[in-house]
Amino acid sequence: MRMLSLCLIFVILAGCDPSGQKSRPNEPAKASDSKLPPSGSAAPVPPAAPPTVPSQAAPASGSASVEEIADQSFQVELESWGKVRFVSAKRANADGRKELLLSLKDAEGGTLYTFPQPKLVASWNFEAVKAVSFKDVDGDGKKDVIVLADYVAGKESGGSAAVTAPSIFVQKDKSFVSDDDTDNKLNASGKIKTVSDVMAFFKANEGAAQTVPDADGNATLEKVNRNLCSRVVASSMSEGEIVRTYENEYAKHELNGPEHGQDEMYRYIGECFQRETDKWLGNDSKLKTQTDAIHQTVNEAISALSGIDYVRDGGGTMWVHDGNRTIGIYGYRMNVYAKMKLNHPKSAAKKYDALVEKLDSNLAKLKEQGIKGLEELTDAGGVKEAQKEFDAKLSELENSLHKFRELTSDKDEASLYLMELLTKRVGASIDENRRDGEE
Repeated sequence: MRMLSLCLIFVILAGCDPSGQKSRPNEPAKASDSKLPPSGSAAPVPPAAPPTVPSQAAPASGSASVEEIADQSFQVELESWGKVRFVSAKRANADGRKELLLSLKDAEGGTLYTFPQPKLVASWNFEAVKAVSFKDVDGDGKKDVIVLADYVAGKESGGSAAVTAPSIFVQKDKSFVSDDDTDNKLNASGKIKTVSDVMAFFKANEGAAQTVPDADGNATLEKVNRNLCSRVVASSMSEGEIVRTYENEYAKHELNGPEHGQDEMYRYIGECFQRETDKWLGNDSKLKTQTDAIHQTVNEAISALSGIDYVRDGGGTMWVHDGNRTIGIYGYRMNVYAKMKLNHPKSAAKKYDALVEKLDSNLAKLKEQGIKGLEELTDAGGVKEAQKEFDAKLSELENSLHKFRELTSDKDEASLYLMELLTKRVGASIDENRRDGEE
């Protein structure tokens, strides 16, 4: 008994535990395994030990903070998941860049799935979610996820205007797929402002796909475009020569279809040079981010201008086709811009500023003309609606051009090249309310 009493006293004084291990009061307690699953994967069952290694979708504790966006998080029933909570959140990374984090959670708040990061916005700085919608975009009967969010180029948001980028996540079995090609096409269209715009895009493309006569014709089109792309990127052809080369080759293979077919040809030209640009800028993330942001902003401006021409001329599909083709050819023009930037262009501030004055003058004239003359073509109600639409499109144009000037504030020869094109395009919409072409 005496020996037992001595042992108990020793335990109390020495801090022993009954297992024989020394206690370590300053050692932090082990955190429970609450880390998110790898991006684009279903949440695995947490192992008892050892703790899981943090994935890219969930940095180690202390390197990032995550804040849920309550008004863009929803209860939803998804075919492959049942009733879940879709959560939008803003994550501030240790390097200062913010990104959008999307996930599915169960009733207890546990993470079931983390959505992949779309490649289009991977290097951009997330600002805010504009809209989330659950709609079947691919016709397989499962709800897909449409997200419209605002981003700015670079890590800091103070000096740049935000642009709206669409991200589409197609539902598969226990996963969602982010299609880079679809996101790029939506973004390049410059027309995606609402979820309705996204659905209209998919509907239009579905209709276009039905015009393809058969698999052989589709294969021929792909082969012709692949060969043409290899041919033109390796040449020193001008923009006009590239277009004529495509037109001649399409005619040879009887691929020259109706107006929509011509629109598609310009889109293929743009995509060809966009891929080439991506190759060149693969090791220059800063320039790629800037180029992508300028490209989207230009497309927004062209889309607004086409809408203005459409309203001022009382309608007509020619303006729609004109917008599609101009947006398509900007894939080539942004390639020229990137090539110039890689060759360290000289400053052209004086010429750039002179063009800014010309651009402002063209905008003022366009605004002054408004929809004059349209009164002869439609009734008072139609004129009122036209004026409303004109004002909205003009506001879009002014905002886009303001963002463009911010993104090209270096005022070098590459920026001057794009500024000349835009100034000329705005000027083509004034006077007789019709474009005379850009060539």
